[in-house]
Amino acid sequence: MAARASITCYYDLVSPYTYMGFKLFNSFRQQWPGVDVTFKPMLLGGVMNEIKNQPLFKFPSKKNHMIADLDRISAVTGIPFRFPPDFPVNTVLPMRVLTALQIHEAEKYEQCIDKDEFFVHGRNISDAEVVQAALAPIFNEDTQKVESFLKLATDPEIKQVFKTNTEEAIAKGIFGAPSFLVKKAGESQDKEVLFFGSDRFEMIAAYLGLSYPGLKDLNSKL
Repeated sequence: MAARASITCYYDLVSPYTYMGFKLFNSFRQQWPGVDVTFKPMLLGGVMNEIKNQPLFKFPSKKNHMIADLDRISAVTGIPFRFPPDFPVNTVLPMRVLTALQIHEAEKYEQCIDKDEFFVHGRNISDAEVVQAALAPIFNEDTQKVESFLKLATDPEIKQVFKTNTEEAIAKGIFGAPSFLVKKAGESQDKEVLFFGSDRFEMIAAYLGLSYPGLKDLNSKL
C-alpha cells in the first residue's frame, strides 16, 4: 500500500502566526482525512540564531505591520486575537512540556497546543503557574499529573527530543514558524516540500490535490 500524504508542522507557541495557523488548520483539516498530520515542537529562537535570521519584532515597521495583519486575519476569520503586552517571551518551558505531552499523552497533545493563554489572554506562558493552570482543565484538574509534565520539562530525554526537533528543522531548511513539510501519497521523505506561514493552506491543498474552503467559509465554522 502506498504511503499516505503527510503534513508535518514545525511550530513554537511564541509565534502569533503559528497560533493563527493552528486555529485555521483545525477548522478544516477533517476535510482531509487521507492526510497524516504531525505537529512538531521546536525552539524558534534556536532556529533564528542558527541561521542568523532576524524576527519581525526587531524592526518597528515590520512589527506594526505584523500586528495590523494579525488583527485583519482575526477580523476576517473570527479567530480571537490580542497581541500580548509582553512579547516575545521565552517558550522553552511550554515547548518542552508539549514535547513530553506528545510522547506520553498523544490523545490530549493537540488540545494542549490549542490554548488561548498568550494571544488572547496575554498570560506569560514562560511562567510555570500559567502553564499548569492552562493544562489543568484538560486533565480534569489532576494537579499531580499536570505537575508531572512540568517536571518532565527538565528530563534529559525530553530536552534531547526537543533539541533534536529543532536541529531537524534547521537541517530541513526551516527558517520560521509555522512551517509545513508536505509529502504527497506514495512519495519518499526526501520529496517533502516546504510551505511557510499561516497563509499557505490554499497552496498546500493545490499541491496535494485537495479542496480548500477559503477564509470566508472558514469564518462560519470557527
